[in-house]
Amino acid sequence: MTNIIISGAKEGNLKDISLEIPRNKLVVFTGLSGSGKSTLAVDVIFQECQRQYLEAIGLQGINKPKINFIRNLSPAVLITQNESNRNPRSTVGTLTDIYTDLRMVYEKLGVRVCPNCSKVISDSECKEEVEKLNGDFKVYMI
Repeated sequence: MTNIIISGAKEGNLKDISLEIPRNKLVVFTGLSGSGKSTLAVDVIFQECQRQYLEAIGLQGINKPKINFIRNLSPAVLITQNESNRNPRSTVGTLTDIYTDLRMVYEKLGVRVCPNCSKVISDSECKEEVEKLNGDFKVYMI
């Protein structure tokens, strides 16, 4: 697979930066505070990934970063470091807000199979029915 290619990034503190980032490898950005590490990762790469994703599903609203061009991107997920109120019911998914993004990915790409007859369930024909038994809710796909 080809590298991610960024040309002429001028966002934030970046001064016309061009680089290639290998794909399918762990890449670490290091440098002095204020050198543009977060700007490159979040404001250029992630923002462009989100913009391309939203345009692909017919939505708009994210501005293109200040770059000449960027190539070979894939959809991306951003996990941020921030303080949060710790709740014993919280999971990594809820704390990082990645839960909703992952639900959308599995909803669009997932294949539902009937546990009884093993037939693939079509999204357009699928109907859910909820039944309450002994205080528990059961959801059935019909």
